Amino acid sequence: MTKPHLKLFSDTESTSAVVKEAFADLDLTDAQWLSDSSAPVVSIAGLEAKVKQQINQILATASTALSANWSAVYLLDDETQNLILIDYCTTSKTLQSADELRSLQFSTADLEALTGHVVTLESEERMEFWNAPIHADAGICVPLVSNNMPIGTVWFAFDNPLEPNQSTSALCEVIADRVVDYLTSRLTPARTEQQTNLSDLAKQWQCSRLAYKRAEVQGWDIQGWINPEAPIHQTFYDWQMREDGIDISVAHAQGLSIEAALTTAVIQTGVRATSKDMVTPADTLERANEYLWRGCTGDQFADLCQLSLNQNSSQITFSSAGSPIVLHVTGDGIRDLSPGQAGPELGVMDYGEYENQCCITQKDEFLIVLTENGFDAIEGDTRQAKIKKIQRNVGKGSRLSAADMIKRLRKLTLTLVEEDASIVVIKRVG
Repeated sequence: MTKPHLKLFSDTESTSAVVKEAFADLDLTDAQWLSDSSAPVVSIAGLEAKVKQQINQILATASTALSANWSAVYLLDDETQNLILIDYCTTSKTLQSADELRSLQFSTADLEALTGHVVTLESEERMEFWNAPIHADAGICVPLVSNNMPIGTVWFAFDNPLEPNQSTSALCEVIADRVVDYLTSRLTPARTEQQTNLSDLAKQWQCSRLAYKRAEVQGWDIQGWINPEAPIHQTFYDWQMREDGIDISVAHAQGLSIEAALTTAVIQTGVRATSKDMVTPADTLERANEYLWRGCTGDQFADLCQLSLNQNSSQITFSSAGSPIVLHVTGDGIRDLSPGQAGPELGVMDYGEYENQCCITQKDEFLIVLTENGFDAIEGDTRQAKIKKIQRNVGKGSRLSAADMIKRLRKLTLTLVEEDASIVVIKRVG
């Protein structure tokens, strides 16, 4: 069978002629040709050389890290009809015969993965039911996505049933990103600067939507932080001033970077529109959920913590959707206000059943709200271990300002290099 042409997606029509020269044979004079938007990206028919070798090395390292017995990269053809096996790595005598050319129409697991999900197949029966490319006891399929354009999938297969867990899925996604980074930087090096500029513009747009005024409320000290190193923000914090107080939002959208950025924009717009009606935090969550459920594609989910406080009261009213972390710091220690109290993520169902909660704060006490990825970056094997780590770092905290508290928390989240996170700290000072 003759294999279809294969290339990374470009702005040209798929009927454009594809140059079949191997990348290894191109020299630096071809760089401008590769970056020309009117020319197709170089065909991957010649991947037997340097690119294929590097992919094989990535797969070998990945297989070792995941204890996988077989791993492979499949890329979509020009017509987005077939998946073509580029290279594979195996340590098993039984996992050798993989499908080299697969119809995308019948590749059930790959289709699901290309919507932006890691697909974990825990048993041989599920591998067969989901039309995996190889017969094995378990497998994982991860999407390869460049600039929100799907280009293929990475497969990992195992000789034994698999117990799925979050860390394994996260590692698979990191490996997939490594493959994509190598393919796009190797085949289209001149596009890197252009992509960086576009990312910077998107980031500037997002930053312009953050809370732009200092939250000055009598009796309260309020500060917010978002990771400035994140290329695209999938979290945000915001507040809306009222005559007698303030409403505060902390959100974290799920999904790929651009998808998450658009989701946060929808949520932020919905919350701002709702704040004019002077409703409770739980009502705000209900309305934000309705915006997301009715106005988006049906697979966009997000965490949101909405808080409300009054300058004449020591009470903070809040309501949570999903997994935001809410901590009350007192002289006696830290109370975790999150477990078992939050409603479902926004966008999961057409109604949320969100409830209001109250926290009475005394002078010099804090309420800390972190997005889930910010809390995960704190060292500790368990939730309680992470909270103890915060306790040791901030002490009673009474002498700290809200800004000082954020600095202390930032020292605990130094692993957040380019991963986004948001933090809001509220201190009762009156």
